[in-house]
Amino acid sequence: MGKTNIEWADEVWNPTTGCIKVSAGCKNCYAEMIAHRFWGARKFTDVQCHTDRLDIPLHWRKPRRVFVNSMSDLFHGDVPDEFIAKVFDVMGACEQHTFMVLTKRPNRMKYFLRSSNRPTVKSKYGGWFFGGKFPLHNVMLGVSVENQETADERTPLLLQTPAAVRFLSCEPLLEPIKVGMYLSRTNMPGLNLMPGFRDPLPGIDWIVVGGESGPKARPCDVEWIRSIVRQCKIAGVPSFVKQDYGQRPGIQGRIPDDLWTIKEFPNAVQRQSKRA
Repeated sequence: MGKTNIEWADEVWNPTTGCIKVSAGCKNCYAEMIAHRFWGARKFTDVQCHTDRLDIPLHWRKPRRVFVNSMSDLFHGDVPDEFIAKVFDVMGACEQHTFMVLTKRPNRMKYFLRSSNRPTVKSKYGGWFFGGKFPLHNVMLGVSVENQETADERTPLLLQTPAAVRFLSCEPLLEPIKVGMYLSRTNMPGLNLMPGFRDPLPGIDWIVVGGESGPKARPCDVEWIRSIVRQCKIAGVPSFVKQDYGQRPGIQGRIPDDLWTIKEFPNAVQRQSKRA
């Protein structure tokens, strides 16, 4: 909890901990390795909700980029809807921060955020579910995709989910992925030259991409990363190249200079108007 080595966040906030593996990207889960070191006899598959951690972001006065649940998945089936509602209530009350919610379970996220039967909570912080501020301008929703199969399965569900900013985490990147069809097309060459043109389809606003880390890292070809960066540039979408790429299992290579400088972030507040 607190300061983090995750390059695209200033803080981590873990109101829930514990998870269950769902796809190939989970094989060498860093959170599970941390749990084995510090949780004692508790298993990583033991999902817990921590009510005592809910108000932590309220004590951070300086604006921060906050990664929500680095040690879990907010939309895991063992996290009650009522607790998810409380997490969103806190995020709605902390408008000075930008929260990044990343999931491998976009179907539940979509259902929860689109459902008219969402639970209401008795708020201590401003009543997000009663305040008419949805979608929250300071909350970025994302999905993890590690290969083409997960990209094609999870990204369309994310695009159907109301959000101010949507992003993909292509990490650990296990194969080349085509994502161009999912990116925001507002800035693509030629589109704005058509009189009266308005693209009715939302797109992905930001992409994080990187190879796997750790002693058991699976290989990632830097050309796979370059391909995603090129797709982002064509669509006018910012990208963030994260950490070294594995040249072969267990060995990490240096990020080439042309990719090292790609550290762009979206502007969550300004992009809200696109979702109206």
